[in-house]
Amino acid sequence: MFSRINQSLRNWAEKDGRGYPDWATRYRPVVDGLRKRGKLEGRILEIGANANGLARFAKRPVIAIDLAVDHLHEARANQPVKGVAGDITQLPFPDNSFDACVCMDTFEHIPQNLREYAALEILRVLKGSGTAVIAFPSGAASTQAEAEIRRAYHDYSGGGHIRWLDEHVEHTLPDAGAISAYFRQGTQDCFHVFTQGNTNLRLWVWMWRVLMCGWPGQGNGIAQAVLRLCTPILSKCHSGTCYRAMIWIDAKLWRGE
Repeated sequence: MFSRINQSLRNWAEKDGRGYPDWATRYRPVVDGLRKRGKLEGRILEIGANANGLARFAKRPVIAIDLAVDHLHEARANQPVKGVAGDITQLPFPDNSFDACVCMDTFEHIPQNLREYAALEILRVLKGSGTAVIAFPSGAASTQAEAEIRRAYHDYSGGGHIRWLDEHVEHTLPDAGAISAYFRQGTQDCFHVFTQGNTNLRLWVWMWRVLMCGWPGQGNGIAQAVLRLCTPILSKCHSGTCYRAMIWIDAKLWRGE
């Protein structure tokens, strides 16, 4: 009886994908920031597509670009997304094409020697009056947190691996200061660049222990249901040490400068 209830709760919690709580915590601050700036009505590009991306949380159409065609198929399945296959270091769009550019959890999957080119391409396709936001896990604490989840999943699954975390190890997590510097140098003083935190680090660890590592054991379905119910509150937890660095790039005209 308990196992059936547990499985039913897990099925409900995973109805939008197992990673939904993490997607919500990363995207909702972005949607709020773009709405504040009046950019949700403009032409928006998301670089790096997934099943629950910006279009899902903003509830409006976006153009999504990704090298992986299967990611584009997933993105189009339940969101108003126009998918484009392409490379972040050679975006197939003219200069000054977008009012907003969003790039979430993608830079850590790019080789270090290509990250500056990716930053310059974002600036190239962004309108002079536009806004860009780029977020990625960064810092020693995030590296240690990811190692904790990899170990926990390895033990829980009997030796399994989480592919996207393995890619983070392969390419190393980006340094927020270095990525910010690429954008500052590329803006030629026409934009204001600043960094915020995204998703409290211990919250991120707890979420993935629940989502991928079977915590706390027999009651995992209950834990997943609680996590799903609390997602709107958890989406506001961006204080303290954070898992992601979130770089905002604003036209100085918007800021009145």
